[in-house]
Amino acid sequence: MKDCKTLLFFILLLFTFGHVLSMDIKVRLLSNYDIKTVDVKIVSGNYMMLCNNIKIFVNDLMPDEAITLTFHNNQIRVEKGIEFIGTYTQIEFIGKKYNNVFSLSSPQINKKRYYEEDLNIMARNEMLLINHIDLEKYIAGVVQSEVFGSSEDVEFFKIQATVSRTYCLANLNRHLKEGYNLCDGVHCQSYKGKCNNGDILRGTFESFSDVIVDSTNKLISTAYHSNSGGMTEDAYKIWQVKVPYLSSIIDTFSIGAKNYQWEKAIGKQQWINYFVNQYGPEYKTPEKQEIIFNFQQKERTAKWIIEEDTIPTKNIRDYFNLRSSFFSVEMKKDSIYLHGKGYGHGVGLSQEGAIKMVQLGYSYIDILRFYYNHVNIIKYTDIIEFQ
Repeated sequence: MKDCKTLLFFILLLFTFGHVLSMDIKVRLLSNYDIKTVDVKIVSGNYMMLCNNIKIFVNDLMPDEAITLTFHNNQIRVEKGIEFIGTYTQIEFIGKKYNNVFSLSSPQINKKRYYEEDLNIMARNEMLLINHIDLEKYIAGVVQSEVFGSSEDVEFFKIQATVSRTYCLANLNRHLKEGYNLCDGVHCQSYKGKCNNGDILRGTFESFSDVIVDSTNKLISTAYHSNSGGMTEDAYKIWQVKVPYLSSIIDTFSIGAKNYQWEKAIGKQQWINYFVNQYGPEYKTPEKQEIIFNFQQKERTAKWIIEEDTIPTKNIRDYFNLRSSFFSVEMKKDSIYLHGKGYGHGVGLSQEGAIKMVQLGYSYIDILRFYYNHVNIIKYTDIIEFQ
């Protein structure tokens, strides 16, 4: 009962205070799928439906009413139950009250998804489904999609909400030419719909409109990963871009967490073949093999220098599908053992390190300033470009 009351309380806060002061964005839904047929069902509230800007029904759509949309020949066929409504190029579902929620189901997706606010569907050589939604509700949905289950602490959800909000606003024009701001895939941020977790809603509300900026008040690149392995990576060593707030730091808070250490065994010949194929036949010699069988990283090393060869550890990570590029090499009999630390590229915020800092009593602002050097946390409404 307490969880239900908490959920309801923060939903109401986001509907009132948040909706007045926040901004709306356009997010493409189901962007990783080739949607041919979709059922739109009203879950709560009521919706006016427009087809090619014309109101089709005298009365608004009410809860449990559903519309089936089918894409064919660059047109969208609209049906309500067994009734054929017509064929159009644009359909809009516009919420008329508070707490407007609709669901989407399709043969292309394995689970019904729930969304808030408005929906616009357009025929543009494919069926585009675009959610017009309040920024803060979108952020809560992103946090639930990306990190739910990793922590249950509101302070951690404040961190992720601030990171996600900063990323969203910094990339707001990524898909503008296509008619929307962001997509719902990992290309932008994973967004699977309405947030129904009270703690996430609370974390989003209590960090309302917070964003991270550098010394010039420019929104930062909010890189993050699962675990740093005890030392974050410098952005320049990974992406060849100098970013002062993404420099390497010692991160003792990530030590001992779930993804702090890992190990992987690779066949000896497979290991040799990689170097031979990538850097030449001289790696068949005992002298070169002695080197590649005994590599140690006490600190993060972006480039492994072997005489005249420069070998990016990131390339080894990608090729062998390793958890990180922070590893050392040991040979045992006919196998190569990689002893690694961390999970992810290592740049920016370590999620597991942040969770540990929360447990130790650090505030979300202190944690963000620890992982992102020399930054400030401000309200995005204070940045002129978003007013």
